[in-house]
Amino acid sequence: MFKWMNGNTYSNIVTLYTNNFTLNSVACQYFQEIRWCLIGIDEQNFKVAIKPVTAREIDLNLYPMEHLNKVSMGKGYARISNKHIVDEIAAMIQKECNGIKFMSSYDEKEKMLIIDLNHQL
Repeated sequence: MFKWMNGNTYSNIVTLYTNNFTLNSVACQYFQEIRWCLIGIDEQNFKVAIKPVTAREIDLNLYPMEHLNKVSMGKGYARISNKHIVDEIAAMIQKECNGIKFMSSYDEKEKMLIIDLNHQL
Protein backbone atom coordinates (compact mmCIF):
# COMPACT_ATOMS: atom_id res chain seq x y z
CA MET A 1 0.00 0.00 0.00
CA PHE A 2 1.36 3.40 -0.96
CA LYS A 3 1.25 6.34 1.38
CA TRP A 4 0.65 9.44 -0.76
CA MET A 5 2.86 12.34 0.21
CA ASN A 6 2.01 16.03 0.18
CA GLY A 7 3.59 18.08 -2.56
CA ASN A 8 4.84 21.62 -2.11
CA THR A 9 3.39 23.12 -5.30
CA TYR A 10 0.53 24.68 -3.34
CA SER A 11 2.27 25.01 0.05
CA ASN A 12 3.44 28.24 1.67
CA ILE A 13 7.07 27.49 2.49
CA VAL A 14 9.57 29.82 4.12
CA THR A 15 13.27 28.97 4.19
CA LEU A 16 15.50 30.49 6.85
CA TYR A 17 19.11 31.17 5.98
CA THR A 18 21.74 32.82 8.18
CA ASN A 19 20.90 36.30 6.84
CA ASN A 20 17.38 36.14 5.41
CA PHE A 21 13.93 34.65 4.98
CA THR A 22 13.11 33.32 1.52
CA LEU A 23 9.45 32.84 0.64
CA ASN A 24 8.56 30.37 -2.11
CA SER A 25 6.35 31.38 -5.03
CA VAL A 26 3.16 30.46 -3.18
CA ALA A 27 4.06 32.37 -0.01
CA CYS A 28 5.28 35.44 -1.89
CA GLN A 29 1.95 35.91 -3.70
CA TYR A 30 0.81 37.99 -0.70
CA PHE A 31 3.72 40.37 -1.30
CA GLN A 32 3.37 41.03 -5.04
CA GLU A 33 2.74 44.77 -4.70
CA ILE A 34 4.58 45.09 -1.39
CA ARG A 35 8.11 46.38 -0.78
CA TRP A 36 8.08 46.59 3.03
CA CYS A 37 6.93 44.36 5.88
CA LEU A 38 6.85 44.01 9.64
CA ILE A 39 8.23 40.90 11.34
CA GLY A 40 7.02 39.75 14.75
CA ILE A 41 8.09 36.82 16.89
CA ASP A 42 5.81 34.86 19.22
CA GLU A 43 8.34 33.07 21.44
CA GLN A 44 5.69 31.30 23.49
CA ASN A 45 4.07 29.56 20.50
CA PHE A 46 7.17 29.36 18.27
CA LYS A 47 5.67 31.41 15.47
CA VAL A 48 6.85 34.28 13.31
CA ALA A 49 4.54 36.74 11.56
CA ILE A 50 5.39 38.64 8.41
CA LYS A 51 2.93 41.45 7.83
CA PRO A 52 2.91 43.14 4.41
CA VAL A 53 2.95 46.95 4.67
CA THR A 54 1.35 48.84 1.79
CA ALA A 55 2.67 52.07 0.28
CA ARG A 56 -0.40 53.83 1.65
CA GLU A 57 0.36 52.62 5.19
CA ILE A 58 3.90 53.97 4.82
CA ASP A 59 2.58 57.31 3.52
CA LEU A 60 0.27 57.51 6.55
CA ASN A 61 3.21 56.71 8.91
CA LEU A 62 1.23 53.90 10.53
CA TYR A 63 4.37 52.04 11.57
CA PRO A 64 7.72 53.27 12.91
CA MET A 65 10.36 53.24 10.16
CA GLU A 66 12.74 51.23 12.37
CA HIS A 67 10.23 48.34 12.35
CA LEU A 68 10.09 48.07 8.55
CA ASN A 69 11.96 45.37 6.65
CA LYS A 70 12.62 45.50 2.90
CA VAL A 71 10.97 42.83 0.76
CA SER A 72 13.01 42.00 -2.36
CA MET A 73 11.05 40.26 -5.08
CA GLY A 74 12.69 37.79 -7.43
CA LYS A 75 11.24 35.60 -10.12
CA GLY A 76 9.12 33.16 -8.13
CA TYR A 77 10.38 34.11 -4.65
CA ALA A 78 10.61 36.94 -2.14
CA ARG A 79 13.51 37.63 0.22
CA ILE A 80 13.61 39.56 3.47
CA SER A 81 17.11 40.16 4.80
CA ASN A 82 17.56 40.68 8.53
CA LYS A 83 20.36 38.78 10.23
CA HIS A 84 19.40 40.02 13.70
CA ILE A 85 15.89 38.54 13.48
CA VAL A 86 17.17 35.26 12.02
CA ASP A 87 19.72 35.05 14.87
CA GLU A 88 16.88 35.55 17.39
CA ILE A 89 14.87 32.79 15.74
CA ALA A 90 17.90 30.47 15.69
CA ALA A 91 18.42 31.03 19.42
CA MET A 92 14.72 30.47 20.09
CA ILE A 93 14.53 27.16 18.19
CA GLN A 94 18.09 26.19 19.17
CA LYS A 95 19.06 25.39 15.59
CA GLU A 96 21.32 27.01 13.05
CA CYS A 97 19.32 28.60 10.24
CA ASN A 98 21.22 27.26 7.27
CA GLY A 99 18.44 26.60 4.80
CA ILE A 100 15.82 25.07 7.05
CA LYS A 101 12.29 25.11 5.69
CA PHE A 102 9.06 25.74 7.56
CA MET A 103 5.40 25.62 6.65
CA SER A 104 3.49 28.86 6.82
CA SER A 105 -0.08 29.99 6.35
CA TYR A 106 -1.69 33.30 5.53
CA ASP A 107 -4.05 34.68 8.16
CA GLU A 108 -6.71 36.50 6.11
CA LYS A 109 -8.19 38.24 9.14
CA GLU A 110 -4.90 39.68 10.40
CA LYS A 111 -3.39 39.99 6.88
CA MET A 112 -0.07 38.34 7.70
CA LEU A 113 1.95 35.27 6.84
CA ILE A 114 2.46 33.06 9.90
CA ILE A 115 5.51 30.80 9.99
CA ASP A 116 5.07 27.83 12.29
CA LEU A 117 8.49 27.02 13.74
CA ASN A 118 7.01 23.84 15.20
CA HIS A 119 6.63 22.35 11.68
CA GLN A 120 10.02 22.10 10.03
CA LEU A 121 10.04 20.33 6.67
